[in-house]
Amino acid sequence: MKKIKEIINEERFKKKIKLELFKKILKENLNITNEKVLIIGDKGYKDSLISPILTNAYSLAAEELKLNYETIYQNFKGRGDDADLIAIKKIKELPKKSVIILNMSNRIGRLEGLSLSFRKFAAKNEHKFISSSSLGTIKNENLQLILDSIDINYKEAEIETEKIRKILTKAKTIEVTTKIGTNIKIDVSGIEGKKATGIYKQPGEGGNLPGTEAYIAPNENKINGIIIIDGSARLKDETILIKNPIKLEIKNGIATITNNTFEAKKLLETLKWAHNKSLHPENVWKIGEFGIGLNKKAKIIGATIIDEKTYGTCHFALGSNSWFGGNIKSIIHLDQVIKNPTIKIDGKILKY
Repeated sequence: MKKIKEIINEERFKKKIKLELFKKILKENLNITNEKVLIIGDKGYKDSLISPILTNAYSLAAEELKLNYETIYQNFKGRGDDADLIAIKKIKELPKKSVIILNMSNRIGRLEGLSLSFRKFAAKNEHKFISSSSLGTIKNENLQLILDSIDINYKEAEIETEKIRKILTKAKTIEVTTKIGTNIKIDVSGIEGKKATGIYKQPGEGGNLPGTEAYIAPNENKINGIIIIDGSARLKDETILIKNPIKLEIKNGIATITNNTFEAKKLLETLKWAHNKSLHPENVWKIGEFGIGLNKKAKIIGATIIDEKTYGTCHFALGSNSWFGGNIKSIIHLDQVIKNPTIKIDGKILKY
């Protein structure tokens, strides 16, 4: 297979991509010294080449930094697909305390034979990692928008994100309202808040890029009210921008879709698919996460990895939260983004 940098005109590519940004991520965000670095991308999805473009950028940056790196490109993977054998093989072969960089048009796929989820495998083997998924819904002309969302002041973001994480950890109750009808109350007492900053320097650490967000796994049976999804909705293999909002009624943590817009039908199709595929079908309908976007350079563009980080938004996820402290295990984790929320923590409006 030809290398992507042999397919893309390298000089033209470098004019559009500032390799200094990717070198900074490798050196500062991941603090790479002599570790083995495995960069995994795919060949794009339909007309979107965002995944191979970013993968190529990391590869060229690693080359210029003279890092010990290897790059592989697998085929596009839908939800439920297996990762390519070469990807599984290369991940298995990594020495402990390596670094993995994922840029996926959708997801990496099931890693048959690892016996653990990717995150748990990385933690067990002390691999640092960054993961940028769902890139296939970003149009090529929107490349600059994802670059902008990555090119932030990470020291400032770390301070802000940690501040909100601590507030979530201390909270007992979170209330979220919007002018168009969201009105939901979440019990989070005794739960530790989490953060995704884009900075992962310690062995076993990893998370999304772009950052930043603070998030928490609610007490699963103590969520009640209405959620109106008006930003974007994550579906089985794509993210859609919302023109006609989706209405969820939540009773004791279980979501029911109660309107009939095009977007609502698409989300219902995904949830029914997941329900039929699941060992624990009831968990598909549970609210597994509440998160707050804190990235001031991100915009809602129809790509969950960016949408959920956008400043002035919050998001609720349907499905799994077992990998960040909750009890819900599911084959899905679908983030639904809400614009312009008013967030109250134990009765006081959260200002940030």
